[in-house]
Amino acid sequence: MKAYTKNGVRIGIGLESHFDQPNIPFMRAALDKLARAGVPIWLTEVDVFKSPNQAWYLEEVLREGYGHPAVQGIVMWGGWHQEGCNKMCLTDNSFRNLATGDVVDRLLKEWRSEHVAGTTYADGFFQARLFHGEHDIVVVHPSGEMNVSRELTVAPSSSSDDFLQVVVL
Repeated sequence: MKAYTKNGVRIGIGLESHFDQPNIPFMRAALDKLARAGVPIWLTEVDVFKSPNQAWYLEEVLREGYGHPAVQGIVMWGGWHQEGCNKMCLTDNSFRNLATGDVVDRLLKEWRSEHVAGTTYADGFFQARLFHGEHDIVVVHPSGEMNVSRELTVAPSSSSDDFLQVVVL
């Protein structure tokens, strides 16, 4: 998604994202509708109210946000103070992970995969969303006859269009 500017100012949508029990189909539909504006979307202040299912709900929200093509970033919201967690915390007062912290750590590890493998579309194109860093990539054509193996470094840029596109014909 290209950055949208008006009079030299970058424009996007920031969605304050406080959840009780998330309704993931509704979240997806809302993101789909907002994506039609053609500007980057960020989930901001992501948190899930305390409940026995807090970690599970947080994982659902983060996976949906990360997986949506219009969402360019996610900002977490935590409410720690000396007496303990106010709303949603990732660690306890001794900085040991809580269940929510375990979810975030696990997802970051999953999403930061340094080894990317995939199959192109029938027309030979492959796209992947990648974190900044070093990646080993293997891409094969559906016919199985051709493959490409590359090392790739993804670095920060001023563009919001960062994605990998490999063509295997």
